[in-house]
Amino acid sequence: MGEAKRKVLSGARISHCRTCTLCCTLPDIAALDKPMYVPCRHIANQGCGVFGQPERPATCRAYECAHLSARLTNAPDRHRIPHPLEAGAYFHKDPVERAFVLFVDPARPEIWKRSGIVAYLRPFVAEGYALLILDRGRRMTIRSLFHFEEVLKMDYVAFADAQGMPKDIPTFADPARA
Repeated sequence: MGEAKRKVLSGARISHCRTCTLCCTLPDIAALDKPMYVPCRHIANQGCGVFGQPERPATCRAYECAHLSARLTNAPDRHRIPHPLEAGAYFHKDPVERAFVLFVDPARPEIWKRSGIVAYLRPFVAEGYALLILDRGRRMTIRSLFHFEEVLKMDYVAFADAQGMPKDIPTFADPARA
């Protein structure tokens, strides 16, 4: 029996997020005046310090990454979507567009390319879904399976940096250069 099942049977609350705070750090959150790549001021004890509290912004209450959403709804594909801490990235489906948004952990930028995220997203990209990748201060929109496969082969952020291209997201500060 796994640890999660033991916790459920004992009546303990299970957090599918575990200690992941990528969604509290990587995106911009206008309701909190929080720019991209800047940790939320409410992160505490390896999680959200206002989770379940009235002051938690509606934006945060409404947001669920694909991993969390699949588990909370007991979706059939819940075991195909890796935990963000294991994948080095998290993603969600855009609620309006035929698109997915992928946020890459700048501390481990290449891990997602070897994770279950690729197998999960590949069929959607093949069906014509766009994939917006946000990675180390860069935005890249993938609109074809060919380009998806090309991104998996190379570190396009390193390539853009080597070419002297300016960052798309100025709030990204490379910790390796700090």
